[in-house]
Amino acid sequence: MTSSNTRTQVELQALITEFDRVRAELIEAVLSVPRELRDVAFVGIWDLRDVIAHTVGWDYTNIEALPDFRAGRLPVFFARYDTDWAAINADLIARYRLKDWDALVASLRESQTAFTGALRDLSDVDLDNVALWGKRRITLRGMMRAVSRDESEHVAQIRALVSERAR
Repeated sequence: MTSSNTRTQVELQALITEFDRVRAELIEAVLSVPRELRDVAFVGIWDLRDVIAHTVGWDYTNIEALPDFRAGRLPVFFARYDTDWAAINADLIARYRLKDWDALVASLRESQTAFTGALRDLSDVDLDNVALWGKRRITLRGMMRAVSRDESEHVAQIRALVSERAR
């Protein structure tokens, strides 16, 4: 393994570690929500189950995008962009939302394992392979940072829901 590959693997592992840290916070926040609040809308029209389904769906969507990132191509899902990714999010929620709470939480853990496993299999990826989306540069590094930011935002929203209802 060359020095460049070693550095890339260290950087990729750091991104995975950050993702795992934020996901652990998300799971902790999810598990802190009392049963009676699970179906309360708190992210626009989304309730907790919707937020979980959205997260699971994006894990699998991002797994499907990894070959595109490896090749420096724009992931296919960008062709479906609309304001706040609304149509994709609605599709992901419809596909991954489960009524059974334990199964839903398990799916959140399973999708995390699948995503981090797929990332670890990227032995020769260039984290900065660029695909252009309009004038915007899209890279795997940027996507991973966006995933962690999105999940951190959901952690804050969930904590606010619990805190607000505790008053």
